[in-house]
Amino acid sequence: MGYDDRRIEVAQAAWRVIVREGLDRASMRAIAQELGSSTGVVTHYFRDKEELILFALEQVVENTLEYMRACAGKRQGSDRLEQMIFAALPLEDSGRDDWKVWIAFLGYSIGHDHLIQQHQKRYDHIRQILYQELAELQAAKLIRADLDLILEANALIALVDGIGTGVVICPEQFSAEQQRYLVHQHIHALRALS
Repeated sequence: MGYDDRRIEVAQAAWRVIVREGLDRASMRAIAQELGSSTGVVTHYFRDKEELILFALEQVVENTLEYMRACAGKRQGSDRLEQMIFAALPLEDSGRDDWKVWIAFLGYSIGHDHLIQQHQKRYDHIRQILYQELAELQAAKLIRADLDLILEANALIALVDGIGTGVVICPEQFSAEQQRYLVHQHIHALRALS
């Protein structure tokens, strides 16, 4: 197993500890125990907990973005955008764990400017992806010409964040069907009038 593969394995152990026990209890020792190794093994790959947590978060974000691209596939029009948004949501129970990590890291970031900057960077990247999708829909006259696309990209991010947080806090309030309905209704409201 290569160095990068081992870092991913350590990050996955951290991710499991965070999901099960919360970020505050995800010590290097707890992560090493989850991995079935010593703390020295963990610190060989990551200087400290913060570096490890940032790497684990990056893996969650990259996996989500990759899944969004795969779901968009060869789809076109507003269906493509809908599928991308669905890919970012916890429609399945397994997606809930990614959201737990995301929310834990958001809370942990408060008061740590450099961590907030990491989140801003990730949101900027996601906003750019959504903006591009919206611009293509607008150019094809599939959504209204009067829309502020940055505002709409932010609205989609807020919709996804709100639903994802809601699923973690009150899963019974946000079934997969309800999540899809909310996204569909929002995107439908953007459509150009025929």
